Amino acid sequence: MCGILGIVTSTDQTVSLCDSEIAVMRDQMRARGPDDATLLRRDHFVFAHRRLAIRDLAGGRQPIVSANQRFVLVYNGEIYNDGTLRRDLKRLGHRFNTRCDSEVLAAAWQEWQDGCIEKLRGMFSFAVYDSRTHQLTLVRDRFGIKPLFYAKIDRDFVFASSIPAILKHPKFSAKPNLATVSHYLSTLRITLDDMTLFDGINTVRPAEKIQVADSKIDRAYYWQPPIADEQPQMTFDEAVAQLEKNLRESVSMRMVSDVPIGMMLSGGVDSNTLSSLIKDETHSSFHAVCGGGVDETFPIDNSDFKFAEECATHNRLDFETVELDSDSYLDGWQNLVDQYQTPVSTPTDVIINRIAQNLKRTVGVAIGGEGADEACCGYQIPHWAGNDFDLLNSLDQIGSNQSATAFTSLRSQYGDQFFGSAGDHYLACNGLIPREIQKTLFREQAWENAFADHAVENYYDNLFASLGEMANVEKTAHVLLRTNLESLLSRLDSATMLASLESRVPYTDHVFVEDLFRLPRSYRIDIDPSEASPWRASLDLAGRGSLRSKRLIHSFAEKILPKNLAKRPKSSFATPVPTWLQSKWKNEIQEKVQQSEFLQSLFRSESLEQVNQLPAQLSMWNWPIANLAMWGDKVFN
Repeated sequence: MCGILGIVTSTDQTVSLCDSEIAVMRDQMRARGPDDATLLRRDHFVFAHRRLAIRDLAGGRQPIVSANQRFVLVYNGEIYNDGTLRRDLKRLGHRFNTRCDSEVLAAAWQEWQDGCIEKLRGMFSFAVYDSRTHQLTLVRDRFGIKPLFYAKIDRDFVFASSIPAILKHPKFSAKPNLATVSHYLSTLRITLDDMTLFDGINTVRPAEKIQVADSKIDRAYYWQPPIADEQPQMTFDEAVAQLEKNLRESVSMRMVSDVPIGMMLSGGVDSNTLSSLIKDETHSSFHAVCGGGVDETFPIDNSDFKFAEECATHNRLDFETVELDSDSYLDGWQNLVDQYQTPVSTPTDVIINRIAQNLKRTVGVAIGGEGADEACCGYQIPHWAGNDFDLLNSLDQIGSNQSATAFTSLRSQYGDQFFGSAGDHYLACNGLIPREIQKTLFREQAWENAFADHAVENYYDNLFASLGEMANVEKTAHVLLRTNLESLLSRLDSATMLASLESRVPYTDHVFVEDLFRLPRSYRIDIDPSEASPWRASLDLAGRGSLRSKRLIHSFAEKILPKNLAKRPKSSFATPVPTWLQSKWKNEIQEKVQQSEFLQSLFRSESLEQVNQLPAQLSMWNWPIANLAMWGDKVFN
């Protein structure tokens, strides 16, 4: 794991920043790479690197120049199949001086150039400068595990692993991107397509390759998940066996390290399953940590802690808990905003960061369970809600009795809402603060800027439209994989790297995901065959216990875990944050919001007061608003 940075100019210019100015930008990422700091300057570009040493601790310095001197590479991540690539490249005449995957990646680029990307199995973001063609190439892994941002600043093209590093460029002037601010209020995601919360700073999207030459930027996706084959090529039991094989292989590949490995154990089926596979792989105990917020309204004995401890006992792990009360959580929240220089996405960020701090005392790498819900269809209502949209548009095509039941069920979930598109429906199902509420919250001019070009709606409409004619429930699975997973992985990366801890996520192995997405949807999520009215809405079906989500992973888990651990519903380091927002933090948050110059410039004062008085079930609306206050007042005022 590392922090990477680069500045590239056109061939008739040189980089204007001196080495000390670039070092300030690079060292903003010190937590990402506390073990080494380097800088390489050439005529038209400068690459810089901060290293967190995980493999070949003595070797692997970057930036790295290819053997033929043509390419210069700076890289962040782990290539898990570097042993196979190394053997292939040796047969082609390449020689290696280290055991680091960065040297393999440089040789692979020299041999195959961008054709090497499809051969990579791992998590990565990297940049390559071609000294012959003067072309810069930026690449990010298929799911967005490792971040990569860029900006055009004056005559410089700048890229970095973190936004704060770019903000340190002496010529960059920070302004908020209001369309992305609106998207954050809706979804808690801090990017919208390739836009960040900063106007002028963009993100390389998951599975994207960007080429920059002569001020021209070409962008293309190099990977997308396959389409499901609804004609089964294997039985359900065969699919479970395939999942086991792929997941064991994915875990095994992620155990290669020259530093100790531990894990984040939530007590849910995903991390419980991983803990058993890691134990099988290591044949020894390892450090596992569970974390959460605790108070008198959120008892430990029926929470993540209880189930995580049961799993740790079953697998004989070295187990610890991290418990945050409201005061320590609030301190951690403010610290994350200060360090990220963006709002915090979800309440779980603070917990993950504290778990990472605990793990860092004894290990250098942590395994996490992110990605299982997106790959295996683990979100019951969000994953099945796509079927609601198709049902809403086909009521006149089903029997009258069925139609009446469906209409009643849909109306109970959606009221009289009208959805003009699949994207509109997706936002309504998965959003936090609705667009019609935001319109009353924003000041008129700010809303015009935020809503200009309908950026949020168009993004989701285009996502669904790009998926062709498949059923909307299947499209929803693809959209959740692309958008929700990137957000969770960004959260994981930021929270762990702030503690200088590398995180690895076996459920995001692209071979594992591809094989799952080829299977019939019913293997991942379906309606219980005993349900007499399968045409009901998703919320209704879930309430009746009729939605069977994550079928494959639960079936596999039952083979290796006690039933209560294999069947436990979704869990992810829960916190009492909604309660604290309405109780212990209420006055402090209200004062912070009302006194925020940044919020007052964007939002109507009377609307902010109304949000603070919302009933308990809407208390989470205060979460993104308070985050915007903390962020905006720090960065823009």
